[in-house]
Parts: sequence; structure tokens; C-alpha cells
Amino acid sequence: MDKMQNTIEVEYIGHISKNKFIELKERLEKEGSLKSTKNRLTLMYFRDKIPKDIKDIEDEKVDLRLRITNYQSELILKYGLFTGAHARDEISFKFEENEFEKYIKLLKYLDWNLVVIYATKTYVYNYKDVEFSLVEIYDFGYNFEIEILTSQSNEENARKKISDICDEFKIKHFDNEELRKQCNLINNTKELQYDLRSINFNDIKKRFRSFFREGD
Repeated sequence: MDKMQNTIEVEYIGHISKNKFIELKERLEKEGSLKSTKNRLTLMYFRDKIPKDIKDIEDEKVDLRLRITNYQSELILKYGLFTGAHARDEISFKFEENEFEKYIKLLKYLDWNLVVIYATKTYVYNYKDVEFSLVEIYDFGYNFEIEILTSQSNEENARKKISDICDEFKIKHFDNEELRKQCNLINNTKELQYDLRSINFNDIKKRFRSFFREGD
């Protein structure tokens, strides 16, 4: 969706089984319109340490990420508390893929070094004026995300619209405890944790080769 001045992101997230993922995909193919398919690699940053339990950082409002989606790179800052049904400010800085390492260095010099790196494939549909995404988290499982970008004054209407769609599809968004459990499972997977002070960017590229163009 196009960004407007002073917009907020109202987004509901939930877990679904593989069978539900297939069922929703078939229905959205018929009743919605496919907006895009996203192959995405995300570097999710943590300020001081990667917490064993995100409850330890529940008051952290800065959600900082570097990501590359279909070879397009961006720095994302989301500001606000992260819950299963949240509304946060979102700021995006897009840049060229060959500058990815430069942005890693920029954040490293600002003492943002600790990341969890994970890969997803997302099918994004337009459905009844919302963005309805089905997400496969590689080697982990499946989620849905329903999002509306709107003004703060329209937040409650956006929440009701998303809740109605959840009811229609018989899906349930995370409550805070369920979201905490999933985040903790991903964040505490040792193979996904990196300290960017002690690893070469090329080692990341080798592991996640398919997300980068050959020769870059």
C-alpha cells in the first residue's frame, strides 16, 4: 500500500497450520487478487542482547530491521509496542542491493550489532481493501498477516475491519502470550543468531545465497 503522511500500520498476525495455509491460499486466489510474491531475508536487530524472552524487552518501542525482498533492499524502523494486534509508525529507507553491506556497517558503528536472520516467502493479496499476506517462515511454520495503513483517527475502524475478516476466514490472531512464544522460538534458534562485529558479510551472503544476485 502507498504510504501517506502520518500513517500508522494496523496489523494483525497469527499462526496457521500448513493445511490452513493451503486452504487460505486457494480461497484468496479466487476471491482476492495477488499483489506480489515476496522472497525476503530479514536481519532483525536487538539493542544490547538477544533476549531469551521478549518479555524482557516488552517496553522497547524501536523495531529496527534490514531486509532484502526480491533483490530490493530497505532499512525499516517501526516505532511502537509490538503485540499480536498493533498499530505502529513505520519508516522505510530503500537503497540499492549493492549497498547492503554499507548499511550493516552504518548500524554497526551506531552499536547495533546483534541480529536474528530469518527467511520467508510471502504471498500478498488485496482483499476487501486490506493487505492479506500468507507467510511461510523457512524451517519453522506458517503465519498470516492482515494489514491496513491508515490515519490514527481511523485506527478503530481499521481494527474492526481486520477483526471481521479474521472471523470470516475462521482464523485467530495472536494474543500477546502466543506472539511471545513464537518470537522466542525464532530468536533463540542459535543457527539464526549473529553478532555482526565478528562475522564477515560475505559469510551471510554465502549462507543465504538465493536472496542476492549472482556476482554482487
